[in-house]
Amino acid sequence: MVSECQQLSTTEPEMHGQIQSPQYPRPYPPHLQKQWDLWVPRGYQIQLSLTHLDIKASADCSQDSLTFFYDEKVAGKFCHQENSTDHHGGETFLFPGNKLTLVFQTSDSTPEHQQHTGFSATYKAIALTVIIILTFGSCPASCGGCVFDKHEGHLTSPGYPKPSPPFLSCKYIISVEPRYIVTLNFRDNFHIDNKDNQHGSSCQGHFLKVTIPGRLAMRFCGTKSPGLIVTNSSTVRLDYHTEEEGLSNGWSLQYSTHEVKCPHPGSVTKGRITPDLNEYFSGDSIHVTCDQEYKLMMGQQEIKTFSAMCQSDGQWQLPLPTCIEVCGQPTNHINVYQRIFGGQDAPDNTIPWQVLLIVSGGRGGGMVIGDRWIMTAAHSLVERGVAVSNESVRIFMGLNEIKALRKSPLFAASIHVHPEYNNTNNVDYNNDIALIKLEDTLTFNSSVMPVCLPEPGATYDTGVMGLVSGFGVTNEYNRRILTNQLKYVYLPVVDQQTCRDSISLVRRRRNNIPDLTDNMFCAGLPEGGKDSCQGDAGGPFTLTKDGRQWAAGIVSWGVECGGKGTYGVYTRVANYLNWIKKTMQEN
Repeated sequence: MVSECQQLSTTEPEMHGQIQSPQYPRPYPPHLQKQWDLWVPRGYQIQLSLTHLDIKASADCSQDSLTFFYDEKVAGKFCHQENSTDHHGGETFLFPGNKLTLVFQTSDSTPEHQQHTGFSATYKAIALTVIIILTFGSCPASCGGCVFDKHEGHLTSPGYPKPSPPFLSCKYIISVEPRYIVTLNFRDNFHIDNKDNQHGSSCQGHFLKVTIPGRLAMRFCGTKSPGLIVTNSSTVRLDYHTEEEGLSNGWSLQYSTHEVKCPHPGSVTKGRITPDLNEYFSGDSIHVTCDQEYKLMMGQQEIKTFSAMCQSDGQWQLPLPTCIEVCGQPTNHINVYQRIFGGQDAPDNTIPWQVLLIVSGGRGGGMVIGDRWIMTAAHSLVERGVAVSNESVRIFMGLNEIKALRKSPLFAASIHVHPEYNNTNNVDYNNDIALIKLEDTLTFNSSVMPVCLPEPGATYDTGVMGLVSGFGVTNEYNRRILTNQLKYVYLPVVDQQTCRDSISLVRRRRNNIPDLTDNMFCAGLPEGGKDSCQGDAGGPFTLTKDGRQWAAGIVSWGVECGGKGTYGVYTRVANYLNWIKKTMQEN
């Protein structure tokens, strides 16, 4: 905490001056406490005018605030919401003595991007020719000039119900805790002289002005009582003005207050709300933070911080955000394209969405796309045209070594094969996509993290390099064996017609070769040597955009692993976004 104390004059008192928050009119900094001691000559009192006030709002002004101290007592504490229509200030205060202290304090939690500009104020010495008594908590003065902080009370104009004296300029401030709102109830015996013109009552010479923060001030005159005014605010100011000409019998009112509650905000999945209270009242603020590896989202926009205030109308200032997974951003990165089949061992925490599936004893792959969802190939979960049972599936993730990985299996709660997948003869891999819902929710960390789903309209540009990974067959010493380590390889996306032509060539010498559909794409090298292979099926093929890896493909089928002139075929995930989201939402 930076603390500064500044006295404007150490020799002679000033007759007038100006003070401003640090960096004004630019946004004020955090972690600050600054003090000003104002001093005018004896026989004078201090009149202070807030010409601008824009301070971050919080319950009871507990975070950022401007506080007045008179006679070592708190004489006022201020903060305003940035979007309040009255945050440009305009308040004038008259203090009975010749000394006043102001303290401006900003919190440690002020975000770097906050745009509140603080305050600007002027002060001047006023000769004690007409003394207005200023007290806080009780108001003996007949012409106001004080703050009423009790929860109910009675205010009248000077001399009421007898005529008011001329040349009055009275101010009454009702200010209670932010969790309460003030209601004014004027008596019917209301009379303020008004001057009529062609447009009606002008309320110029004699008037009662009611000012509620964030609303246009209301002027009253004539004989019609304002009646009941629900301010929806914890603060209201009344200014009563009379002139030499005209006669006003004045006004009388009772004010009362009641607490305003906002509905309980509930909870945020994968996040927390602080403070966690049973009830929230007007002026209370809440803050939302997400669990590790989740990010705050407001609609489609990521936000760094979130806070909302319970407003005087009993509604929250903003709707709650959501917490969604941080996807496609591993804590460790593969930095080079190395020389699955023909690939390299994946370093720890570089492909944290990789899943090993054991289905009825056979090995396959998959990828994490949510805290309870795995995406894989449909053919990995279908036997003789029927989806396998939940009990026949074991799911492993978080480690790159098979023996260690298989010590901690996870289990399937449900299996969802794409409804249009139909591959009874192993020659139709169209719609080769499936989802597995886990029995238990995953805790994301550096070794277990989801991959991003494609954005709508995602493109697969020929030649762009993608990352394919798996625990399938690899080539060691000219022998094809199941790997004990997670392997990866970078492969380029292949032109669709080029891939279709290569399949046609193979079909001339072999039967039962599947068709390449628009729900598929190919990746690989024409010279071969690098490819996905048996045991990799269902695993990820990812592309990168804006630093995030997204699931472009699912390892589906191929003619031969790493053969010259042939390519691996992958399910085009972008074609299935609607089905993926619908399945996850409905299950």
